[in-house]
Amino acid sequence: MQKKWIRIFAVCQMCFLLLTTTACAAATVPQDKPDEEIPSIVPVRTGGMIYIPDRSVYFADVNTGYQWAFHAIDYLANTGVVTGTGNLIYSPAESLSRADFVLMLYRAYDMQKYSTDEKFSDVREYAYYAKAVDAARAIGIINGGNKNDFRPTERLTRQDAMVMLKRTLDRTGLAFKAGDLSKFTDAKRVAPYAVESVAALVDAGVISGTSKGKLNPREPVTRAEMAVMLYHALHLRAVEGTAAYLPQPSVRIVCVGSTIYADVRIENYESGQAYAGLYQLEQMVQKNDEYSVTLGAAQPIDDTIVWDGSELTVNGTVMPVAENHEAIAVDMYSKRKAGLCSTGKEYRAGAVSVIDGVVQTVYYKK
Repeated sequence: MQKKWIRIFAVCQMCFLLLTTTACAAATVPQDKPDEEIPSIVPVRTGGMIYIPDRSVYFADVNTGYQWAFHAIDYLANTGVVTGTGNLIYSPAESLSRADFVLMLYRAYDMQKYSTDEKFSDVREYAYYAKAVDAARAIGIINGGNKNDFRPTERLTRQDAMVMLKRTLDRTGLAFKAGDLSKFTDAKRVAPYAVESVAALVDAGVISGTSKGKLNPREPVTRAEMAVMLYHALHLRAVEGTAAYLPQPSVRIVCVGSTIYADVRIENYESGQAYAGLYQLEQMVQKNDEYSVTLGAAQPIDDTIVWDGSELTVNGTVMPVAENHEAIAVDMYSKRKAGLCSTGKEYRAGAVSVIDGVVQTVYYKK
């Protein structure tokens, strides 16, 4: 679940810093709720079906080959931190530019209200990343080079990404341990200016290195790697006084019709279960800004469905259809804008989500 309290604390810390260093736009920061307040639990949905994807539902090129990264990428897409590089394209294997990473930090940590009169010589005023770079410089996340340049289009190295991220996290109020890099075979390749940041993020679980026991600090960071790193950072919490990322295997991206929910906890989660595909939905509830679901049985997508333009037949039985029904293709999870196909032909394979005897959503394979 996204840690809004971290963002709120970060805003307070950043404003304090700016009052003593640079200009800070006036802002009213929402206050945390009292500890004694009982969180409200609101039922969201009961009955019907829910889909749990095994690949990105936002980007066609983040497929099953990116099992390790698609949840993080979709979380960032769902929360508006990333938008991809083109129509339904994320380019996960491409290197990330310095400017694009700052833009991600700008969106993730709500830096929109910060600015400075100091400008980089190579950042154009109307560049899409200009405001993000300006804000990051204002609060000390980035600094100018010898020529007061930022090199916005230059590929970002893994160690520089960690330095920028650690500086950002230092403004959230989280505390970090010193950390130790001795287990990595290429620890000596980490530049002196980056050692503290890299070691702290390793200790907190934000980064873990490669499968070969390396950090690859001077290599370009890919867009997929950066998404995972930022997802972990956004989910840090204080454990015994220091920041730690705690994996949550019961948390998934879930889809109910065309509505996509990020970081939903499966209440009846069982370790070892794959949890992918269509399921009966017993209940979905919201607790403050967090969602959880109780799943029923897995549902095969193998019904014979015919829609002739006015009548829906499922396995030979006519069923009523909701006026605002949806048709969802699960192959590349997408909503058919025109609703059901009135071709008179059978869907190759499908399943229907029914509430109170009425079909709400038709899930189908193309």
